[in-house]
Amino acid sequence: MLTISAGHYGKGTGASSYMDEGEETVALVQELGKKLRQKGVKVNVIIDKQSKNQLQNLAYIVKQHNATQRELDVSVHFNSSPTRQKEGIGTEVLYVNPSISTFAQKMSSEIAKAGKFKNRGAKQRTNLAFLNGTAKKAILIEVCFVNSVQDVKLYRSNKNHIIDAIAETLTSYFPNTARSVKSAPLQTPNKQTITSKALQQKAEALFQDKEAVREQLKQGVQIGAFQPIWLENFELGKLTFYDYIALTTLQYQKNNSNM
Repeated sequence: MLTISAGHYGKGTGASSYMDEGEETVALVQELGKKLRQKGVKVNVIIDKQSKNQLQNLAYIVKQHNATQRELDVSVHFNSSPTRQKEGIGTEVLYVNPSISTFAQKMSSEIAKAGKFKNRGAKQRTNLAFLNGTAKKAILIEVCFVNSVQDVKLYRSNKNHIIDAIAETLTSYFPNTARSVKSAPLQTPNKQTITSKALQQKAEALFQDKEAVREQLKQGVQIGAFQPIWLENFELGKLTFYDYIALTTLQYQKNNSNM
């Protein structure tokens, strides 16, 4: 549904003052990708690890966006003004296609609210390579100003809220998205469900083969049997034995429905 990229390619490659834009965009986009997947949004995350200069970076990002299947393109940046200042300057969201201006305005408003920034609003820009080069509707988020003492302080204090606000606003762009974080958890059976002790022991032995379980869960996500959050729970050690049984059942049903 969505492709999102860090607007730069590492520390020292963007604006730098009280905070480094290149470094922070990469960290923010990676966290944002995780949050979107938890909400059931299909997202492609692009991090440039190969460019040597800004021209290469812009060309790489545009090419990678256009190579993905998606409905919306998003690039994340931090802004900078000519001089450092103590006062807050704020957040803004840039666009080129007028049909997405309302959504850009909503995004700017929600980030400003979450970060307690000044809301500079949505602004049409016709001279930016990302907005002109991507084939789908696109927005470029300028979270706040790296050379504003107040902006950087607010960003660091409210970073999690800001990520949540961006993720929630992006999710709202796709009204039919299944939001897994708000869904009820799978109802897993209690220990009395497996009446055969020998059968339970065999199933538990299978669950102990972590590599096999990982591959099974990956296949389940790929065929759409369940959301990626269950694979993430496994990697974090939060997946229970009875979660695994329930997910195996869903995967079996999905495989049969595809035959």
